[in-house]
Amino acid sequence: MSTALHRVVPDGLDVAGNVVTALVVGATLYFLDGSLGYAAGAAAVFLALQLVTDLADAAVGDYAGNAVFGLLLLAAAGSFVSVGGSWWLGGCFALCGCWLLLDGVQHLRYGVTREEVGVPYRHGGSVLTGLPKALLARLAEPFLLSRRSG
Repeated sequence: MSTALHRVVPDGLDVAGNVVTALVVGATLYFLDGSLGYAAGAAAVFLALQLVTDLADAAVGDYAGNAVFGLLLLAAAGSFVSVGGSWWLGGCFALCGCWLLLDGVQHLRYGVTREEVGVPYRHGGSVLTGLPKALLARLAEPFLLSRRSG
């Protein structure tokens, strides 16, 4: 990376990869729906979300993007319910936002990076028992970080 571009773009930010991913999202939506405006708008919003969360991760630390995305999801849930959307769907979005915010804040608070938790979960059993155990372990991780680092 050139030195001029290196000063503008932090090391943890993969702009080219995010643009390619947004183009794939837009192309997929265009293929499914046929509306170019909808596909371009969704791709632009997706790219903006990716860049904001990656920038937060690069500037603050690992999992800061989760906290930012959780805040955005909470704001979206509140605005969805305030304009007359169904309360249960807004509640589901708010619950996901709360978990993402908690996950990001806890990982930042205890200084746990992605490299430290990047080990695949290993649970005995078949896919029917191992997959739910791995999912529950990941969902419980923000609550168990205080025991792990202490």
